[in-house]
Amino acid sequence: MKILGLESSATSASVSVVENGKVIALTSSNTGLTHSQTLMPMVENTLKKADVTINDIDYLAISNGPGSFTGVRIGVSAVKGICDPLNKKCVGVSTLEAIAKPLENTGVIAVAVMDARCNQVYTATFDCLRGELKRLTEDEAITIDELTERLKTQDKQVVLIGDGANVCYNKMKDVLEGISIASPTIRYQSASSVALIAEELILKDENNAVSSDMLVPKYLRLSQAERELKKKQENN
Repeated sequence: MKILGLESSATSASVSVVENGKVIALTSSNTGLTHSQTLMPMVENTLKKADVTINDIDYLAISNGPGSFTGVRIGVSAVKGICDPLNKKCVGVSTLEAIAKPLENTGVIAVAVMDARCNQVYTATFDCLRGELKRLTEDEAITIDELTERLKTQDKQVVLIGDGANVCYNKMKDVLEGISIASPTIRYQSASSVALIAEELILKDENNAVSSDMLVPKYLRLSQAERELKKKQENN
């Protein structure tokens, strides 16, 4: 099974080809250019590095949220655009689960955190058991203070991972004993994790792969523009 994974939910972007649990090729970019400029050239480059064509790919995978509204939308649109004319199926993967994936098999409690601004984070918590990530919470947008209170009940080692890890750690380290932060080498989401998770989902149930028209972003909260419009309407 060959899976082409895309990840564009934050500042950097990446594309990967995974086959039978092995990462065949991975391309990453953090040039400051928009994902609309870089993502499709990266797809072409990654396919070339893996020595395959798009026709050799069985499924596509994308981190469909949470994350940057623009980044998630570009990634989902790219996958839909590739899948539709080729009649290929795709899998939407939680960005937070992809972030936590590198801590699989470590035995810790992985707390995936993405900076959502205004003292909020997108977050989900996973128990990193041998052979799987056991989800303990759903993806949600909450304040760092709320997350801190919740983690006080954990009796296992807690590791923060994701682009919100530093800000959370600095606010939690004096309150929560034993909390730590993942190494920068594994801290951020990657298309390889997206593709590996998608492969696991498909092996569990082929119905986890859907047609492109069923793939949708999962934002968790309204965009800033939508929040400002809602506030304006409430004040009128």
